[in-house]
Amino acid sequence: MILTPRVRATVAAAAIIVATLGPGCRLVPRNGPVPQDLAVARRLSNEGLSAADRNDLGHAESLLERAVKSCPTDVDARRHYADVLWRRGERMEAVAQISQALRLSPGELALCLDGGRMYLELGLLDDADRLAAEAVAAAPGSAAAWRLHGQAALARGRAEEALADFHRALAIQPDDRDVLLDAADTYRRLGRPQRCLATLAILGETYGPNQAPPHVLALEGMAQEALGRPLDALESYRQAVARGGRTPEIEARMAALATQPDGEQGGGTEIIRR
Repeated sequence: MILTPRVRATVAAAAIIVATLGPGCRLVPRNGPVPQDLAVARRLSNEGLSAADRNDLGHAESLLERAVKSCPTDVDARRHYADVLWRRGERMEAVAQISQALRLSPGELALCLDGGRMYLELGLLDDADRLAAEAVAAAPGSAAAWRLHGQAALARGRAEEALADFHRALAIQPDDRDVLLDAADTYRRLGRPQRCLATLAILGETYGPNQAPPHVLALEGMAQEALGRPLDALESYRQAVARGGRTPEIEARMAALATQPDGEQGGGTEIIRR
């Protein structure tokens, strides 16, 4: 039998980890027979996820840590543990858990997505690029994979490339609000406010009447400013504030617009809160 490079990498990683574990938990198919230590890990993971759903993150962390110790090769336990660690602000430990999970299951989409998002937020762009590429390779039909790829490109300053990736994601999932927002903001960065507004109009249709969240209205205001429409921009900012989106940046922008003569155009600042 000829093994692909990915399979060879998986087998090699598994062999190394199993060799270091000693007696007890072993790598097993997720749908196969469940050894006792894996069963314990899964029970603890479920309890940890329930605690996380209740926002009892301290208890969730304790349970998931025990799950990982019970069966260090349980990829799902490590992934959930990483998520709770991240939410608790223990970021480097979260990344370490995702890295261990990826050694156990190289190229797994969910792990690539989680790890890529973590690396992006930490500013580790080389690692984010690598996991974004692995996500696309693993699942070229995944809108989330293309979005991560686009976000990594945008973080590198490659806005046109990012926009192309966001459009690939939208071809797969046209009503994805996060990707529509990313695309709209990228149009703004590229100095194409009309396309930004057109994309925001599509995004607005995914909400009920007068239900668009404040960060969408804030971006709409910025695009209106760039088009030289200060009154429209001011109205968008006012609506954003009315819906709970008051920030110092929006207040400063509104104050600047209120003192401008009609027709004057202001610059752009980062006022989007995601």
